[in-house]
Amino acid sequence: MSENYQFANGTVYGANGQVVGTYTTDATGQIDSVSTDEDHNGAVDTIIADTDHNGSFESAMVDTNADGYGETILLDTDNDGDFDTSAVDTNSDGTYETVATDPNGF
Repeated sequence: MSENYQFANGTVYGANGQVVGTYTTDATGQIDSVSTDEDHNGAVDTIIADTDHNGSFESAMVDTNADGYGETILLDTDNDGDFDTSAVDTNSDGTYETVATDPNGF
């Protein structure tokens, strides 16, 4: 089952209408970044960002266990529109044990 999100005036709403995050736009109105706190614990759960303002997201972070720390990071290092580098902290100790790169994307 997929979740539907709605965006209005800098706020992200979940399918049930509850606020789950915020977003920012560039001067042309294109979304630059989205941050969510879907479990409402006060810590960011996900962040995606269009760092070069070209319409595709180049970076993402996910807090997989709600501890306020991003255990998974994804990057589009060659700017081709797909994530090709990842880092994963498998035991939540603040060190990324797994780093992978695939120039064709994940």
